[in-house]
Amino acid sequence: MCHKGAAKPQHNICRPLAQYKNNPYNTAMQKKVKKQKNKINWKLFGRIWREIGRPYWPFLLVGMIFTIIAAASEGWAVTITKHVIDHGLTSTGNMLFLYIMGAQLIGAFVLKGLFNYVKALIMTRAGLKAVTKLQRRIFEHALRTNVSEIQKNGVGKYMNFFTVQAVAVQNTVTNMIVDLVQNLSSLLIMIGLMIYFAPQLVIMLVVLVPIIMVPVAIIRRKKAKLTKQTFSIANTSTQRLSQMLTGIKTIQSFGTEKYETEKFNTVLQDIIKNQYSHIVIGALRVPLIEIVIAIGLAMMLAVGGYFVTSGAITTGDFAAFMLAFFAANKPARTLSTTGEQIQQGLIAAETLFEFLDSKPLIRDAENAVELTGKKMSVEFKSVSFAYNAADGDILHDINLEVNAGQVCAFVGPSGGGKTTAFNLLERFYDPGQGEVLINGKNIKEYTLESLRKNISEVSQDVFLFNGTVLENIKYGTENATDEEIIRAAKIANAHDFIEQLPEKYDSLVGERGSMLSGGQKQRIAIARAILKNAPILLLDEATSALDTESEKQIQSALAELMTGRTVFVIAHRLSTILDADIICVMKSGRIIESGTDAQLVAQDGEYKKLRDIQFKTT
Repeated sequence: MCHKGAAKPQHNICRPLAQYKNNPYNTAMQKKVKKQKNKINWKLFGRIWREIGRPYWPFLLVGMIFTIIAAASEGWAVTITKHVIDHGLTSTGNMLFLYIMGAQLIGAFVLKGLFNYVKALIMTRAGLKAVTKLQRRIFEHALRTNVSEIQKNGVGKYMNFFTVQAVAVQNTVTNMIVDLVQNLSSLLIMIGLMIYFAPQLVIMLVVLVPIIMVPVAIIRRKKAKLTKQTFSIANTSTQRLSQMLTGIKTIQSFGTEKYETEKFNTVLQDIIKNQYSHIVIGALRVPLIEIVIAIGLAMMLAVGGYFVTSGAITTGDFAAFMLAFFAANKPARTLSTTGEQIQQGLIAAETLFEFLDSKPLIRDAENAVELTGKKMSVEFKSVSFAYNAADGDILHDINLEVNAGQVCAFVGPSGGGKTTAFNLLERFYDPGQGEVLINGKNIKEYTLESLRKNISEVSQDVFLFNGTVLENIKYGTENATDEEIIRAAKIANAHDFIEQLPEKYDSLVGERGSMLSGGQKQRIAIARAILKNAPILLLDEATSALDTESEKQIQSALAELMTGRTVFVIAHRLSTILDADIICVMKSGRIIESGTDAQLVAQDGEYKKLRDIQFKTT
């Protein structure tokens, strides 16, 4: 849980509860979840069609037309069989008729195969387009999701949206609709043929269908509940896997491979249990239906034999009826599972659309304006903030003015709220009370994009993307020229080591920059900040984890970077901030002292104690 006085949340549950509880979306969703705990909102299908299916209706229409033609071809084959038995086999020497019927039979199945093949190509293309568009929406919405929400929910949830649930929703439209049309048209055509050839026997179907539908309905209801569990378990397993891959170094350094394996085994056991339950329930369908069909078949053979011998129907009629009956068996079975598949898509859509409909807590105001200018002042005005209301404020009534071009340093023990102040300035969170201003205006009045474009940050924990050195330096400044990139690297004291890499600026840095040393990553980050050329610079313990040589190189690069900018520095090494215009000593979320180095030394307070400790030990 979060601890009072912590600078930032240590776990996902730490977030501004007041904002969460007061968010109309979250309140509405909580009521909705309680009300519809085990129900499926079938109205979602209309939305799925409007947003995912309708843009590709020409593909779907052609697919449905082709599948109806394929089903009609199969019906044609049944009709051919009736004529062969009644006219071809009963007339001695009528081989020409048999040859013609045989050719037609081949043609019917060639036609069926051809249209099914083309239909599959069309639907595959439509499906790929639909799922790609949906995944793009998910990706773009996730990019706008607040950092606090992602930390709260975990990365695995969003990965699950992108993979499992997006595909399930897309299948509901592009595959299941056409499959439904295919099976339904095949079933209706075969039922029509049965009625045409032997209407007397169709009465049997009227008895059989209700008997079959009862167990099917029971099984479908149980599988719907299991499907919700499936998505929940998939989210958990993805989260576990994501954490393992991103935290592999920590896991191996602590030797906790066995512990993590045991935790993941628990998830795997849940997966096995869920899938086995699916199989147990699903496997009941086939034998139940087959038993009922076998009983009906025996009855039809007896009754059909009577009608044939009495002359009510011909042998060909009876044979065609039986062929149509068996041909109808497959689409009837498939239709019994199609409802379950549609349910799965609807369940996935319900969660997915809740995410896509959600509004970020931190977003642009209606009349937000662009933040522009080369000189920027910053003010914290009576700012208080809590990640978790139950644990109390992290920051208490912070008042601070930093003029354009000044350097402000935050010092003090861990958990004092230093990093939280940075988070508020970049508007990853909003203050519970008070306001943060840039150039005299509340930062809520600026667009998020323009606000963050005017702020550069270099932290101790540098994040590099798994690309080349060049791509990482110009990240966020895509129009930068090679000359500008090299200049930034030289200012950051990074050019020399880059030139020694195998592919120089085209060398891959690895996952999170794993192919580079800590100092090299830091200099890449500084080069990136130099290229961004933002008027406000945040330095979060940028040199605390480096060796002396690397620190000297980076301090020199930082000096270049800080020139002419409004700079905020979090530093544990006081030697790096002695020349700061303002030094703020933070403790338990409060600024207890502020001033220049000389002024704070003269006060003989907390800063003086920290200074004496550090310089006596160096």
